[in-house]
Amino acid sequence: MFAPDFISKVRIAIIAFLVFILYAVLCVRLWQVQVIKGEDTKAKVSRQYIRKIRIPAVRGRILTSDGVPLADNRPSMDVVLHVSEMRQPGSLGKTINFIADKVEIIAKTIGRTEYPSRNDISYHTSKTPGLPLTIFRDLSEAEMARAFEIAAVIPGMELVCDAIRIYPQGNTAGHLIGYVRQDDPGKADDRKNYSYYVPDIVGKTGLEQAYDFYPETNVSPAMPTPVKRPLLRGTPGQKLVIVDHRRFIRDSGGKGILAENGKNLILTLNFKAQQIAENLIEGLSAAVVVMDAHTGEIIVMASAPSYAPSQFVPSISHEEYRQLLEDPGRPLFNKALQGAYSPGSIIKPLMGLSFLRFLNNGEAMECDGYTPIGDYKLNCWIRPLTGGGHGYLDLKEAITVSCNDYFVTNGISLGVDKISQTYSSAGFGKKTGFILPETAGRLPSRTLKKNWKVFDTALVSIGQGELLVSPLQAAVYISALANGGIVYKPQILKSIVEPGGKTIYNSRPEIRGNLLTTPEHLAYVKNAMFNAVYANNGGAKKARNNAIELFGKTGTAEVGSRERRYKNTWFAGFGTSPVTGKTYTIIVFVEHGVSGGSTAAPIAAQFFEQWTPE
Repeated sequence: MFAPDFISKVRIAIIAFLVFILYAVLCVRLWQVQVIKGEDTKAKVSRQYIRKIRIPAVRGRILTSDGVPLADNRPSMDVVLHVSEMRQPGSLGKTINFIADKVEIIAKTIGRTEYPSRNDISYHTSKTPGLPLTIFRDLSEAEMARAFEIAAVIPGMELVCDAIRIYPQGNTAGHLIGYVRQDDPGKADDRKNYSYYVPDIVGKTGLEQAYDFYPETNVSPAMPTPVKRPLLRGTPGQKLVIVDHRRFIRDSGGKGILAENGKNLILTLNFKAQQIAENLIEGLSAAVVVMDAHTGEIIVMASAPSYAPSQFVPSISHEEYRQLLEDPGRPLFNKALQGAYSPGSIIKPLMGLSFLRFLNNGEAMECDGYTPIGDYKLNCWIRPLTGGGHGYLDLKEAITVSCNDYFVTNGISLGVDKISQTYSSAGFGKKTGFILPETAGRLPSRTLKKNWKVFDTALVSIGQGELLVSPLQAAVYISALANGGIVYKPQILKSIVEPGGKTIYNSRPEIRGNLLTTPEHLAYVKNAMFNAVYANNGGAKKARNNAIELFGKTGTAEVGSRERRYKNTWFAGFGTSPVTGKTYTIIVFVEHGVSGGSTAAPIAAQFFEQWTPE
């Protein structure tokens, strides 16, 4: 048997050993946490108490080439509450009640009747207590004065300046500019990067949407995902804050990152010209496109009826939107870009080029008032008026007086394949490459119909049937006639300017193709278009004006069912300004017109009478 003293010493030794082991394990663990995993632990603590707040940038401006802002920003004085400074002892409900009482006091003081409810306040304090709660926006001068008086006695209340998107020119260029909305944070690409997310104002339609980011993308095998570089939208900043366990702000978390405001766009559009065109077609269902024939720059793009982008900012009511959708004039529809219409006789100069190229035929023939196609007689437009035809005439005279018989007869000889080839060279049947959504129109070919007939060829020879073009496509084609046969991509962006005023991008002309023609054939057709305006029997003589010498062609296309038949009317022409030396193409399109000569041509004349290029 062991002595009692020995047993006691053994027990003490075992206990001491166990204590030593426990102490050693504790030391090892502390060493692991503090030394080996110290940085990881710091990161976890940081994620728990330091929060990143996303700060959106101020959106870039959109201006015309003559310096008029079409989309801009103006300051808005808002009332915000810093809920972290309004915390009350006890439960969160006491803080919510306190804030709700103060909101009501502020509302009565400044004279507002609509303000955040208790539920709104509860949602904010539970979901985003790190962000200021905006309770009133865009205060008037009188409201600001009253708000400043009460701000000193309400803890957490502050008046801050924000930016509001505005469209100072009303309806002018509304279809082009488009409108904006506040982004949906739940769908934002960078939402996971921030604890508190203040979303951007983003473009929803028009140029606002098209130039939210730079349109070009950097794609390569090494980087297959397109890189988005903010343009109008700008680059957001961030602010770091320290929050407590309830996510109320306790202190600043250090130096943040300033937002980089969006770039400004300078358009090729001329404000004076745009306003004149829109005034001339007000009350009509119509479109006007004016283009620099040697660069593709858009000077005017008007569509009527139109709408004011400001209707959608900050939001539009369901009733207002329904009215826009149900309006028979389709004010939300950009006819210049998205409308596909039978061009009628404005394609006859192009057909003339095709005759000269493939038939070597500018020779005279007799128009007796109709063209027999099987058992059917396709009338020339003059027959119902005179009972006869134009008599003997060559290609130049046929363009001048717009003789259908001449073009149908030679078009049938040419055949749809050659016609389609010529039309395609002018850009018909494909999109122009413009930055906004547009129609491709319709290019006539045998593939469109299983049983393509001679009558189908006859119709497309005079701009009807299976041929559809947009006013913009017509402008591209007429510009090619004017500039020697070059088909340019139409452009609306002239330059990009940083907020400080530095120009970082200037556009350059972009060639998309060439007409199937020769300089001699172009000169012949242009001479005929001159006669169409200035000859006594010219179909486009109402386009004459005192400002610019025009080469032109009118068009009238009958569309719709037999019971609801109506006419779409056109004028297509170009002329060189004696002031700038630049050649401008003009397209006027009017639905439900009388004729191209009496409806569309006078609008072109009035436009140049009222607009002097600078």
